[in-house]
Amino acid sequence: MEIFRQHITKTADLTGQEWTAFSTILKSKSIAKKQLFLQAGQICYSSAFVVKGLFKLYAIDTQGNEKIIQFNIENTFLSDCESYINKNPSDYSIKALENSEIIAFKNTDLENLCIQFPVFEKIGRQVTHDILAYHKEHLKILLTMTPQERYEFLLTNRPNLLQRVSVTHLSQFLGLTRETVSRLPSKIAA
Repeated sequence: MEIFRQHITKTADLTGQEWTAFSTILKSKSIAKKQLFLQAGQICYSSAFVVKGLFKLYAIDTQGNEKIIQFNIENTFLSDCESYINKNPSDYSIKALENSEIIAFKNTDLENLCIQFPVFEKIGRQVTHDILAYHKEHLKILLTMTPQERYEFLLTNRPNLLQRVSVTHLSQFLGLTRETVSRLPSKIAA
């Protein structure tokens, strides 16, 4: 819980009373590898902070192929903002790729805290901003970079991720074939 508190403190300093109120809605949970946090077709009623582990947010295209939109590692938030805000069924699933530990909360509970303590609006906005900024970064990678540049971007900016995900998952994230992703490390080293 302390890691989560430190992360939140980067956005807003909470008083003792605010933290006590916040902690009443937080639930520490273990999520097993391959377990779903969110299933496509369900409304996203909860969000979570990743304390330990790795998740993928993904969709299935019309041909049945998995397309990974986002990876979530430690110190990031899991949620489908669009589903939560508009109360629409999610187009995405969120699944653990490793045995993971999260701190989850119901989005309605956070909304209720915002009424009592306006500082939580700032925290909610920052969480939403972080999630959307990561989506935008992924779109930029896909739309403006060559396959080699995409891989180099991850090598420079997310080296830990490259060590933790399979070639299949990496190819689904980068929009490349497994073969192309497999050749990229030797191509870069040359």
